[in-house]
Amino acid sequence: MIIFIYAVLVFLVLRFSVTLFNFLSNPKLGYYGKHFTDKVSIIISLSDANDDPSALVTSIEAQDYSNVEIIVKKYTETSRKAVAESTGSYILFLDGNTIISKGLINNLIYRVKVFDLDLLSIIPNRKLNGLLSRLVYPLGDFVLLNLLPLRLVRLSTQQIFAATNTACMFFKANSYKKNNWYEQVDEKDLDGIGITGLMKQMKFKTEVLLGNTFVYFNERMNLDKVSSQLLLAFGSNILAVLIYLLLVIGGPVVVLLNFEPVLLVLPVGLIFLSRVMISFLTAQNPFVSVLLHPIQMVMLLVLLLKGLWIKVLTSGKHKL
Repeated sequence: MIIFIYAVLVFLVLRFSVTLFNFLSNPKLGYYGKHFTDKVSIIISLSDANDDPSALVTSIEAQDYSNVEIIVKKYTETSRKAVAESTGSYILFLDGNTIISKGLINNLIYRVKVFDLDLLSIIPNRKLNGLLSRLVYPLGDFVLLNLLPLRLVRLSTQQIFAATNTACMFFKANSYKKNNWYEQVDEKDLDGIGITGLMKQMKFKTEVLLGNTFVYFNERMNLDKVSSQLLLAFGSNILAVLIYLLLVIGGPVVVLLNFEPVLLVLPVGLIFLSRVMISFLTAQNPFVSVLLHPIQMVMLLVLLLKGLWIKVLTSGKHKL
């Protein structure tokens, strides 16, 4: 038991260290004050027939950037067709449920030009409406910023640091089309982890940054989708998910039951500080994040187990 408690505490310190690195390195898309005129093709991806991109289109029209073309990709169409229609120097994929703020496109172009990036992915901030959304949506940020130093996505060529967010992805058009990435990965994974990993393998430069209020995501609650997205953070590896749940959720319970109250200051303090730092990075309320942390961990357990169950059932159907 003592070995397990030590493992829990070591993992907690490691996760805190990653969060601290992210907090200090501040991996957000900045406002650079530069203006460009390159043509940008914006491909709006609709995930189902009920998606309404009108709010996103309105926010695009309100941008301080006029040289854009908008292509709406319906959920029944392939990304290959939308890319073939594009004529811009850059391709910006946006989920139909996102809303963008002024300055986004200029700042994306500046970042890509300065660091010669082939792909810049932005993690949108979440619009949290209601208790359920506050219990569920912050979990993705919690897992990501606890496990992955975002700055290393650009600085390292290792595929273990392949990360992206499909809601907002900015590509060099010539690089995207020349390498036919959409033909080298499954259509269901288009522009996702598969393409990012492939780009790193081929030595192309990629980066992922936090939205910093330039991109917001606002969609209807879909717990199955959230479960699948959380599972992707672990590469859909069942063993990795179970070990994570054991150390992150089961571990603190064991520590709580076995430690004297005075000895709980360290683990509780690290968890508290981690949630505060993540809240500031993702424009969330730190007080609410700390207050809801125990319930969110229960939701994390339920959603990851739900994702594993869906994966097992899906794998069984494919075998049949």
